[in-house]
Amino acid sequence: MRHKHTTRGFTLLELMVSMAIGLIVLGTAVQLFANALRASWVTSQKAELQSDFRAATNIMTRDIGMAGAGALGNMGLTTQAVLLPEGTGINAVYPCNTVTCNYVNGAPVAYPLESGARYLYSIIPGYNFGITVNAAQGPTDIISVSYVDTKLAVNCYVGTYTNNISITFTLPAVLPTTCILPNGVAAPQALNDPIVGLQPGDMILFGQVFVGVVSTIAPGAAPNSYLVTFQNGISDPGHLDQPAAVSGNLAQFAATPVPTAARLLMITYYLDISPSDGVTPRLMRIQNGKNPAPVAENVAYLKFSYDLYNNGTISANQTTLPAGTNPGMITKVNILHMTLRSQLPGVTGYQGLDLQTSISTRDMTFQQEYPIN
Repeated sequence: MRHKHTTRGFTLLELMVSMAIGLIVLGTAVQLFANALRASWVTSQKAELQSDFRAATNIMTRDIGMAGAGALGNMGLTTQAVLLPEGTGINAVYPCNTVTCNYVNGAPVAYPLESGARYLYSIIPGYNFGITVNAAQGPTDIISVSYVDTKLAVNCYVGTYTNNISITFTLPAVLPTTCILPNGVAAPQALNDPIVGLQPGDMILFGQVFVGVVSTIAPGAAPNSYLVTFQNGISDPGHLDQPAAVSGNLAQFAATPVPTAARLLMITYYLDISPSDGVTPRLMRIQNGKNPAPVAENVAYLKFSYDLYNNGTISANQTTLPAGTNPGMITKVNILHMTLRSQLPGVTGYQGLDLQTSISTRDMTFQQEYPIN
């Protein structure tokens, strides 16, 4: 006896419906996976941006907040800003290392001109001095700040004029009243100390009348003395010490006592393009006569404004200084924009963060509350 067996498969309609449902499920899974990857990429880029932001803002706000400390905070008293060399037809420029000053947009930047003379201030604005990263946004800004470095007790030494490019610093048996030792330091350090001592490119502030850039430092003829030679107008790219100038040079101390000295930190922030790829914008920091160092990459925009105090009148949020004011009146620096973008553009473009904040310049602001005559 034979049994008849019947085998039946799926119909074409059933196959098409199943394939459609499968494609919908697969497409949904792929979309969810793509969204997860995109979210993961955005999260990692945002985390990297925030990390770069913290690194950049921490060091920038520290420097700006210290502007004028122990040095040039003057609330508009022009005589307390440092008069730079004049009379030779060569302008002092910044920012420089010991070789060149062509860092900001490929050219030197002249110090501010006030009443026909150039001065070094605690804060030097640089409106539209920087490079243009985005044509629609326009040129970026730069900013320079100065304050005294308290890690080296140069103020414990007595300076003696040697020649128009050299000063001999001697540690006296009885320390002068100007001698203030750094915390944790029992005695003044040697000026040629390999760790905290003077180095080529360091800037020395003499009172509030002269700033020179160190060229060499060597032991002096007497015990505890050091011969410090400064770059002059020929060898110094910044032209800070010009022996032939009628004022604002080291030669002025030939007939007068050398003022108490201190190591000055002059720091400039600006944007440039990374030479490694010729595309990536980055925030740069140059200190004194040292080489510039990158602070953060992919900083695409940098703009500042300033609050000024002028004999009871406050001018807030000024991108350029009003007539009748000077950089010595600045009490607050406003970062209008510091825009960072992600390293990679991704599917939908670059990720970005924009910082807007204000930084009080402590030393200069306090003189508003406790004026110094």
